[in-house]
Amino acid sequence: MYEIRYCNSIVKQGIMKKFREPKGLNLFEHACNCNSLEDIIAISYLLCPDFIQIGEYIFVSVFFEEEGEEAIKKVKKLEERFGKNKKLIEQWVNSWSIGDLFINCTDESYQNNSLIMQFCDILVYNWQQRLKELFPHKKIIVETGNEIMGELGLTITVYEQ
Repeated sequence: MYEIRYCNSIVKQGIMKKFREPKGLNLFEHACNCNSLEDIIAISYLLCPDFIQIGEYIFVSVFFEEEGEEAIKKVKKLEERFGKNKKLIEQWVNSWSIGDLFINCTDESYQNNSLIMQFCDILVYNWQQRLKELFPHKKIIVETGNEIMGELGLTITVYEQ
């Protein structure tokens, strides 16, 4: 006798009902029908960005632009500013306002809180999984909240606990 086990996606069942214009019978079809391969690759990068480790600090690399010696200088300045508080330093660099992603978007879906929260859940899940893979012995937290580290509105952040 075979056991059947269905493993749900991290995307909530029924979320397509919130879509203004579904482009397929399911999310898989919708994703393929409304995006170019370039879009899908860019979205994949958003879900699984580059991370950089400098000493004991881990940063989302797109939020930490300095390289080489300039990166080390920046970390030293952050250590002075935050009294070497690792969590605060990582949060300062790794906090990002979700609304900033959509600043140039005019589509109505960007005003739908259910869709925005689903997007945040997906980001948190993917970043958390990637960080566990890259740094299996570290307890890295990926979370969302409001106005973390002075960001506006809903914010995502990454730090080691």
